[in-house]
Amino acid sequence: MRALTIAALIALPFGAAASEESRIQATIEGIAIAADAQDWDRLDVKFADHVILNKLSLATDQGARVQEQTVVEAWADLIPRFDTTLHDVSEIEILAVTSVIAKATARYSATYQLGTAVWQQTGRLDYLLKNSPSGWQVTAMNTTPEWENQPLSAVLGTCLN
Repeated sequence: MRALTIAALIALPFGAAASEESRIQATIEGIAIAADAQDWDRLDVKFADHVILNKLSLATDQGARVQEQTVVEAWADLIPRFDTTLHDVSEIEILAVTSVIAKATARYSATYQLGTAVWQQTGRLDYLLKNSPSGWQVTAMNTTPEWENQPLSAVLGTCLN
């Protein structure tokens, strides 16, 4: 995969690259908006059929790679457990873009509320996207948390079991 990524990172003409960067940014921003709205159909088109998801944990400093399960399925199981969620994605930077693939990074802030309990986390997101007939789709996403107010499991308690 890495060799394919490096081989495909050939610059597009400036105007085309700027247009593609705008579409990529809209995809990344759209993920947060659709997740908070629990609009799983709209969220589903933002991701490829199968996504490599690497979520680092502040507690263990180890990642968990999820294959053969879409991010949408995982979020559709988790997010409705909360009274409210807010995902804010900012400082989106398109690192490389071709007509086929793109690499981007962003900052995130997530706030989940359940009753009076609140979980907050901030960190960095790294994306690998592919251009498809339905638009840019995330094929890999790496979540690197940098701060959280408490473990998510403390907010959910026994709901995670």
